[in-house]
Amino acid sequence: METAYIMINCEMGAEGAIVDGVKTIDDVKEVSGVFGNYDIIIKVECSDIEDLRDIITRKIRHLDQVKCTTTLMCAN
Repeated sequence: METAYIMINCEMGAEGAIVDGVKTIDDVKEVSGVFGNYDIIIKVECSDIEDLRDIITRKIRHLDQVKCTTTLMCAN
């Protein structure tokens, strides 16, 4: 099991729509809007690194108004 936290920077005002979109993605366990250098933080638990790569590159980064992502892998 791979666990990661993904931080998102998005266009101003798009936070709610992105949070709603992320909640529909399988393997997303938590999602919250935050204050600071990032706008949204997501906790993902998936079976392997390939699934994580797919979630980030094909699902999260393709959401409208996502500017960039930063991923922190947990040391299990």
